[in-house]
Amino acid sequence: MTGKIDPELVPGLANTLTAHLPDGILDVATVRAIDDQLRVETAPAEPPRVVALDGGLELRVHGPLHGDACLLWIHGGGMFLGSARTEDAFCADLADRLGVPVVAVDYRLAPEHPHPAPLHDCLAALHWCAGRSARVVVAGGSAGGGLAAALCLLARDEGGPPIAAAHLYYPMLDDRRDTPSALTDPPVWNRRLADLAWASYLGGRPADALAAPARATDLRGLPPTYLDVGDLDLFRDEDAAYAARLADAGVPVRFEVVPGAVHAFELIAPDAAISRATRERRLLALTHDLNGAA
Repeated sequence: MTGKIDPELVPGLANTLTAHLPDGILDVATVRAIDDQLRVETAPAEPPRVVALDGGLELRVHGPLHGDACLLWIHGGGMFLGSARTEDAFCADLADRLGVPVVAVDYRLAPEHPHPAPLHDCLAALHWCAGRSARVVVAGGSAGGGLAAALCLLARDEGGPPIAAAHLYYPMLDDRRDTPSALTDPPVWNRRLADLAWASYLGGRPADALAAPARATDLRGLPPTYLDVGDLDLFRDEDAAYAARLADAGVPVRFEVVPGAVHAFELIAPDAAISRATRERRLLALTHDLNGAA
């Protein structure tokens, strides 16, 4: 596998979860402990405003508090790792570059809070954003991308709030093990971690389309979607299938496969050429959708 990976990404693989997983059955506590040891946090120059909603849900608002357009960011971590706080520096930089509020939702994590609790937290954040901005773009990476896709389905089915566009970065969309894939044990995020993530998120209940958006039978009426994934990512095939189904349903979609890229590649090696190019492409697409350009 490493022979196909972009050479600039390879050194960073030693500091990813899959390089430190023990043998045997994984559990949430063990993976969380490893993730805590590996995680490197960078404090933003300007701390966010923390907004508390009903039920103790927190939003972390970067950049201006109000704006004609707003970006709702949903963090990744397999539904059981991470937090909005750990992505403060990323969101602050994004707000500075885009010139709009970037609102990160600190949704409750599984398995303590399985589906649909995290999705309902994202919906509450969407309502808050829509009450302050006329145009809301929803974005997220990995599990956050899956929640963003589910949020689009939920908002469509409930009649709002409207979502101007969705930006899904290597999203986690399909819980089914029988989905064809040539990638069973890639670096960074493999099948063992994916199985733990889905088991935690579903809490022993069968998945529906709002838990696993790949299960949705009707994708009509969803917002324009940008989606990208590495060609060595566990989620590559399910993401490609979802992008194709969006297009078939008449949804404007832009789908990019990044050659030589693994899961979360731009976080592992931010200075790599493919990371820089991907960030620039995403930034241009976000700017387009936040501005409502034709």
